[in-house]
Formats: sequence, C-alpha cells, structure tokens
Amino acid sequence: MTKNEWHQGQGISLRGSIKGLLKSLFVLSLFLCTTVGTSSETALPGKISAGLTAATDWREDQAYFLGMQAYIYGYPALRYTRDRYRMVENATGIIQIRVNDFFHVTRLANSSDKYSASANHDTIYSLSWIDLNEEPMVIHAPQGDGRYIDIELAEFYSDVFGYVSPHLHDGKAITYLLLGPKWDGAIPEGQFDGVLRSPTPWVWAVARVYSSGDDDDLVIAKKIQSEFALAPLSQWQSGNIVPSTRRDVRDPFSDANDPLADFRTMNAAMNENPPPPRDAALMREFGRVGLGPLATVALDDLNENTRRGLQRALLDGNILLQKLAEAGGDTKVVNNWFFGDKNWGRMAESGDFLGRASPQSYAGGIEHWVEMAAKLRSFADADGEILNGKNNYRIRFEKDQIPTARAFWSISVYDDKFNLAETDWDKYLVSDATENLVYGQDGSLEIYLQQDQPEQAYRANWIPLPKGDFNLFFRFYLPNQSMIDQTYVPPPVRKTAAN
Repeated sequence: MTKNEWHQGQGISLRGSIKGLLKSLFVLSLFLCTTVGTSSETALPGKISAGLTAATDWREDQAYFLGMQAYIYGYPALRYTRDRYRMVENATGIIQIRVNDFFHVTRLANSSDKYSASANHDTIYSLSWIDLNEEPMVIHAPQGDGRYIDIELAEFYSDVFGYVSPHLHDGKAITYLLLGPKWDGAIPEGQFDGVLRSPTPWVWAVARVYSSGDDDDLVIAKKIQSEFALAPLSQWQSGNIVPSTRRDVRDPFSDANDPLADFRTMNAAMNENPPPPRDAALMREFGRVGLGPLATVALDDLNENTRRGLQRALLDGNILLQKLAEAGGDTKVVNNWFFGDKNWGRMAESGDFLGRASPQSYAGGIEHWVEMAAKLRSFADADGEILNGKNNYRIRFEKDQIPTARAFWSISVYDDKFNLAETDWDKYLVSDATENLVYGQDGSLEIYLQQDQPEQAYRANWIPLPKGDFNLFFRFYLPNQSMIDQTYVPPPVRKTAAN
C-alpha cells in the first residue's frame, strides 16, 4: 500500500473522523504530560514542577512525547509479533503452531505455560495465527453438547472483530468465511453461515472448549475440540484440504545491542498490518520521529537527540503499561476488584488506545466482548494491601452474592507475570464445577486462599497460593446482566488466620 492509498483510505474519507482522532491525541497528551505551563522551568502551585526542563534538547522531548504515544498505540502489534514468533517459528513451549492451522492444546493450562497471557484453567485451547494475504480462509466451530465453545478472532492490534460460536447460532455448528482487508474477489453464496472481514491481514484465533477437568469430561471436550476446522477457501471448495506446514513468520528485532529494537519491530508490524485510515492523523505525528507506516525518516537516520528521546519512551512506556495492568486501567473498582472494561475487545472504536494497550493486550493478549465473558481482577485485599502468598485470605459470598453465569464462573490465581501461579499443588481455581463445595447453613460460600493445605473439610473451597505477589481473576462466561452492566458487588478479599 502506498502512502497515497493509505491517506485515501480506499475511498473512506478522513474528514469525518479527524475530530475524533485529534481528541484521542489530546487525551493521550494529557495523560503523558505532568503539567501544562507557559515556561518549561516554571514551578506550578502545590509544589508541582514541569516535567520538561532546559537540560534536554527539544528534539529529545518531542521524540519522547511522540514515542510514548506511538508505543501505546502500537504495543498490541509489537506483542503479537513477539507472540507469533514464539509460537510458530521459534516455538519453545507446549504451543507449536503452523500458520493457517489450528494447534490443539489437549490439556488444561497450568503453571508451566509461560506466555503471560492469563490463560484460564477452565477450557482447553485451540490456537492459530491466520494469514489472509493470499486468499480467504474457512473456519468452523462444532455444535458440541451444550458446553461453552467459541472461536474468538482478533485483528493484529488485539481488538476482536467477531466470534464463530454455536452460542451465537442457536446452539448449532457454524461455518464462516474470513476475508482479509483487501480481498475483493467473489464470495461464494449459500455455502457459509456468515462472512467476517478482518481489519488486518493477520488474525489471532483463540478457540475454547469448556471442561471440568476430570478425565471423562476431558475426553469429551477433546473430541469436540478435534472438530474445529480451518482451511483456505480454495482447498475447502475442492474438498482436498492439505494440512499447513508453514512456520515462517516475521522475526522480532533483538534488543541485545539495539536500544530501539522494539520500535523497529513495531514499525515492521504496523507496515505488515496497516492501521485503519481513521488513524491517519496519529500516524503522521508518529512518522515525524521515524515511527509507524508513515515514517518520514528511518530510525538509523535520526539525530542523536531524537534517538535518545525514543529510548526513554520505550523504557517509560513499558513501565506505564505495567502500572495500568496492575491498577486495572480506568474502570470501575468495587472492594478492590476491578471490572474489565465494558469496551474490552472494542477499545479502538472509542479511541481508547491506552486501554487497548493495557490492560487488554499487556495483561492477557486478547480480551472478550463483555457479552461473551465478563471479568473481575484483584491485586489487593480489603485493606488495599498487595496480595502476597505469605498471608492467608478468605472470600465470603453471602447467599445473594454467589456467582452465576449461563456457562460457568471461576476464580483463579496468577503470578505477577500473568501466568497461572506455581504452587505445591495441582490446583488453580474454585469454580461452579468444583466438586464437594461446602456452603454455610445460611447459604453462604467461603473460599480460602493460603499456601498450606487446609483441613479436609475446607479443601474443595481452597485455592493454593504461590510465594510472592499474586493476583486473582474472576471470570463469568456468558455472564448474567449484573456483570454486563457492572452492578454486581463482589466481596472483598480479607486477610485471615489459616484454616
């Protein structure tokens, strides 16, 4: 795509969206600036001083400012480039994906899976990196037996553009045609239940099948999982489907001796998966310091001051996203549980590039539309102290607080890298499928969190804790309305004595 074509937006006028884009730029600017004043060295009331001083060259300041914004915008594509490489070309963990093919993880996730993706322990996963550059792909989800089944489809900036799921198709099997952003060929009529067009050439597909985890149920879940299908349109129509063998993807740049490596990777990702025309104003700004698809100068040709500003932006950008992930972003907080953003999976629609970067991408890689799965996360107890495995905790649900969902609910424990927490016990959660849960005489439910195994009577209600800091993820799949509209009141996590 030429810069002219990008500006033209394939017939989409930028004038109607420029106001919204400038508003997004302004919001990011306010977030990043510590103060606003007429002098870069003037102290403001309340002992707040300006963040910029005469000690740095203006070009360094500009590069830092624009670099932070670009990092926020492009982080999801940077992360996806790394993840794709780690799962496809340089696969080192359990996940070994071939492009345009499903890789089936036939067990529930556990603490050995180090992908920093907040993988759940409720479903088995099927995963694929889909390349739509050459032709459309056909994707199929089976009917199953009524349990939760979905294929979630994310464009390369982590927003979700659709689902293939029997829950959205009267419980029936469903087959869709996936189109790339540039596809203008014929679309076969009457062969598919629907057509989805991805905003980017590359797609991250995450399929799930619920399992309670017991051996008999896992056999059934794996049978359903094996019926997921993905194939190029030409092969699907011919009936001769040949499994993919492709494992070549774009390599991320190494940061071993290159302080701007992440920006190089981000630039490559944004050229491979161009942002939508509505964001052209932002891209022109980023391009002034060598970033994004409209860069006017190569990173290697930047002056030293500009390069220094970009290096600072990379360091501070990652710190900012980490802070946001741990704070839950700008969303509703009740009893130190923060709700997932109502726009998760749709963040760019409202211009919330910061929320898209973190927590959405940074803490999980991909997030659901709220009507498919609503979530709560907690990093702190009732007193606001960081959750740590050296302590014992209790969550008490009164009868009218006990979670409900049309598919399932669960509370899981994660480490500070967003992996399932490593403990001495092969147990990560309590859910509505946990056998022998003990309820109080008044109908209440108490969940115990501690490192040591409790007395027999409490073990079903127990979640083992790791050493060090941890966080809790409270999931509701096919949630009830109180979670969708965020009126549900979760109980706090209280520090207690051991059980």
